[in-house]
Amino acid sequence: MTAEPAPAFTEGYAITKYRNVTKTGAQGSSPDFADVDFPLFRLAEMYLVYAEAVLRGGTGGDKPTALGYVNTLRTRAYGSNAGNISLGDLTLDFIIDERGRELCWEGFRRTDLVRFNRFTEGTYLWPWKGGVSSGTGVSANLKVFPIPSAEVNANTNLTQNTGY
Repeated sequence: MTAEPAPAFTEGYAITKYRNVTKTGAQGSSPDFADVDFPLFRLAEMYLVYAEAVLRGGTGGDKPTALGYVNTLRTRAYGSNAGNISLGDLTLDFIIDERGRELCWEGFRRTDLVRFNRFTEGTYLWPWKGGVSSGTGVSANLKVFPIPSAEVNANTNLTQNTGY
């Protein structure tokens, strides 16, 4: 069996989340360096954190409030309440999927997949996971990064993470 080539950038979803334009829509000051302010924390992320915490048994909140927060995001995204969900739809599986949609290209996906036990496991696959075109599970040690060898060599009290 021959291996399929990795997909080209033109395949799949092309995401343009942030553009180098001013609030009036004018071009940024440089075509080489973006003037875009990148948000560190977004209210949308906090709404999803709240919902996940409640679903995981946190006692500082409640499901109706979590549902309201999620539906606030979905109303904004859809432009109407057409995408709103009911309390029965609010599950951890829904939250990980919603985080993937809402926080796309914001650098959360890897840590989300690790937290939800989907990063290395063979039960959640994506194309080219594990170097296989159809995806495959990978070694659990990949949930943590290796300690750089220069750091391990400089400090004899450090022990390299398992598997590296």
